[in-house]
Amino acid sequence: MRRIGYASVAGAALAALLGCAAPREEGEESGPAPGAGNAAAVGGDVAAVERADLAGVFERAGAAGTFVLYDTRDRTSVLVDPERARERAVPGETFELVTALVALQTGAVSDAGAVVGAGGAAHRDAVERVGRDRLATWVDRFEYGDRDTGAPEDGSGDFWARGPLGVSAVEQTEFLAGLARRELPVDAAHQEALHAATLVEEGAGHTLHGRAACDGDGAPGWWVGWVAAGERTHSFALRLEPGERGAGDCEALGRELLAALDVLPRESGTR
Repeated sequence: MRRIGYASVAGAALAALLGCAAPREEGEESGPAPGAGNAAAVGGDVAAVERADLAGVFERAGAAGTFVLYDTRDRTSVLVDPERARERAVPGETFELVTALVALQTGAVSDAGAVVGAGGAAHRDAVERVGRDRLATWVDRFEYGDRDTGAPEDGSGDFWARGPLGVSAVEQTEFLAGLARRELPVDAAHQEALHAATLVEEGAGHTLHGRAACDGDGAPGWWVGWVAAGERTHSFALRLEPGERGAGDCEALGRELLAALDVLPRESGTR
C-alpha cells in the first residue's frame, strides 16, 4: 500500500498536476490534513493512499478503470490507479447533479426528479431552461472539472456527454463531498432535494446515494455518489474506460470496492 499526495480541487497543487489553473479561495486553511500521518501535505493538500491490490476487482471483471474514495471528515483519499483517477473524461449523465442543483436554485425546475434520472431529453430541457451562460457561471462557481462548457456556436450541444467538459474521478469526489455535506453554494433545501433524488438504499446504519452513467455507446462509464454512516461520510467515484457495459456493471463494481474498503457492509458489495 503506497502513500501518495495530491491537492484538492480548490487548491493550486492539483491544478498543476492536471495542467489547469484553479485559484485558491481566500482564507483557505493550510496545514497537515487530519489523519494523514506521514502522507500529510501542506497548503490544503489531501493525503492519498494508493490501493494497487484492488485493481484485481477491475481485472476479474475484464474492465479497465479507476476508483476514488474520499473521507470527507479526515480529507484523505484512497485511489485505485492514481493516474487514471486524475485523468479527465466527459461526466455524462452524472452531470445531472450539477444541472439539477442549478435548475432548482434558479427556479428553472421545482423538482429534482425532473432532471435526475429523468432521461437525456429532460436533462437537455433543464439546461435550456437554466440557460447555457448561467449554467456555465455555476459550473465555475462549483469548480467542477475543467469548467469548460463550450459555446453553442462551437456545436457543443451536449457538452457533458460529447465534450468539451471534462472531470476526473478525484474532482467528482470533491464535488460530491460538498453535496453530501450540504456545503455547496446553493440553498440547503436544494441539496436536500438531491439527497432524496439520489438515494439508492438505506441499510442498518448507512445510507447510499448514487448516480450511474454507464450505458456503453463508446462513452466512459461512471458510478458516483456517497455513503453516510453515523458521523462519517465518504464520497466515491468509479470510472470505466469506454466500452459496452451497463449501469448494473458499474454499480456492482463500485459496491464491491466500497465493501472491500469497509464503507459498505459485505453483503451490499456482493456481485
